[in-house]
Amino acid sequence: MELLFNLNGKEDIYSKLIFAHDLTPLEREECKQLVQDARKQEIEDTPGKWKYRVRGFPIPGSLRIVKISITTT
Repeated sequence: MELLFNLNGKEDIYSKLIFAHDLTPLEREECKQLVQDARKQEIEDTPGKWKYRVRGFPIPGSLRIVKISITTT
């Protein structure tokens, strides 16, 4: 997974492929719930100051919500 960037700009056959981590159904459900929670936090927080994203890959199962500052220049 960490070398997928090597496929950028290669043959057209690779542009139609989608690569994703192999998650169990329980991990997928946990990820969906965390994404919903992150969206809810982003709506409730001060608009335009923070983004909330789900992070934790490359180790599936270690997902968490991360608060990211938006810098405007």
